[in-house]
Amino acid sequence: MSVFPIRQIVSGKLFLRIVAVVILLLFIALGLLWSRSKAKDRTMADAHILLDSLSLRITNYLDIVESATHDMVPTVVSNMNPDSLLAYTRRVVESHPDINGCSITTEPGYFETLGRNFSAYSVRDGDSISTVLEGEYDYYSKEWYRYPCEKGSPVWVDPYDDFNAGTLSSTDMIASYSVPLYDRSHHLIGVISTDISLPKLSLAVTGRMPIPGSYCMVTGKNGNFLVYPDKDRLIYHTIFDGVNPRLQPDIIRLGEAMVGGREGQMTVDFDGVQCMVFYQPLLQAGWSIALVCPE
Repeated sequence: MSVFPIRQIVSGKLFLRIVAVVILLLFIALGLLWSRSKAKDRTMADAHILLDSLSLRITNYLDIVESATHDMVPTVVSNMNPDSLLAYTRRVVESHPDINGCSITTEPGYFETLGRNFSAYSVRDGDSISTVLEGEYDYYSKEWYRYPCEKGSPVWVDPYDDFNAGTLSSTDMIASYSVPLYDRSHHLIGVISTDISLPKLSLAVTGRMPIPGSYCMVTGKNGNFLVYPDKDRLIYHTIFDGVNPRLQPDIIRLGEAMVGGREGQMTVDFDGVQCMVFYQPLLQAGWSIALVCPE
């Protein structure tokens, strides 16, 4: 046998081996791609489930506050005297551990013998609850009083700092659910406002996340951070702060979608990290919640 056919046979066997290896590698690559695709699909499904769970936690939290406030309204309206109002604010706080404080504030001059202002207030401080008749200050201009009066309906007020040195006030950032009070003739007589603590709200939705590296954020009506890993950015900073619209249009789009009360998902670059962000509105408060997952 000549050398040439032997070389052909050897070359043919080598070619077949190479083809076999290439086919094997191709199958392995396709398998890895398929496995990665399935893993990504599972993770995205898990992210949607987790976001729904986080949203439900906040919704339940807000529902408790709303129910406690509305349950007290008929009793308050039918017993408008100073001592009773002080007792009612305390009862709301005592009956609901998730509630930080409660106030009942009447329209100016409602109790003529007590002067222009009247506001009964109870606040939780650790395991104790304090109840007082609030001092003289212009609470009629505060959002928690003004907004429900202007709308003529209950409103959630974005978290704010209610601390006033030398007065009984919460040291926590608080969000308020305020309900206008009307007498039988439907004349405005005051506002009952129930407060939740922002740190407690954060505890309700944060903690160990099942998706590695992920975190939750909640934004208010103007895009301000209500829940966020960086505590220094809470309340006084929005999702738009420090963002260059030309260089970071994805963050602008996300912020606009969340403030606009929309639901969806998008890829966003946060400080050089590509993240998949899943977001949905918290309709009752006008807020938005998002789950951020590094890709």
